[in-house]
Amino acid sequence: MTRRILWIGTAAYPLATVARVSITVIVPDVLGAVKRFLRFAGTVLGIALVLAALTSLAGSSHSAFGSSSGSSDSGSGWIVAVSLILVVFYFLVATLPVLLQRRLHALTIDTAGPPTALLAWKDPEHAYELQARITHAIENPQTEFQQFVSNVLVDLRHYQFGDNVNIYGGHGNTGVIK
Repeated sequence: MTRRILWIGTAAYPLATVARVSITVIVPDVLGAVKRFLRFAGTVLGIALVLAALTSLAGSSHSAFGSSSGSSDSGSGWIVAVSLILVVFYFLVATLPVLLQRRLHALTIDTAGPPTALLAWKDPEHAYELQARITHAIENPQTEFQQFVSNVLVDLRHYQFGDNVNIYGGHGNTGVIK
């Protein structure tokens, strides 16, 4: 029985198949979250202002026939108030969690085949410590190595991971064809 296995949750990675161990910093996508919030807020508030203006115009045309204009002002006020509540709710649910995220220090373990493991910590010391232990065990096959890492779920949609590539020119670019 071998003692040269890295356990990540229920997945076992024999050290003989580990091809690369590297550390990457995963940064929260703050700019993307702010852009999405501004787009949402602009859309909702723009629609609210148009509806409020239409409500005011409809109320002013009714006031010429003897209706009170107070009901139209309160109707447009409600439209603006509800839209502001929607914007604040969106900020609290979709934007604030991204703004409060810290950088993650990810240890990537690539094997000789397709599987890759990604472990992330908010404290970089844990990532560097595990990287050093795995590297030491690979360099010294006579030593026993057994490490268990518990699963932690991270929503990577809130983070910017890897390189950003901008392609200029061309039409219908869908990726690399081999």
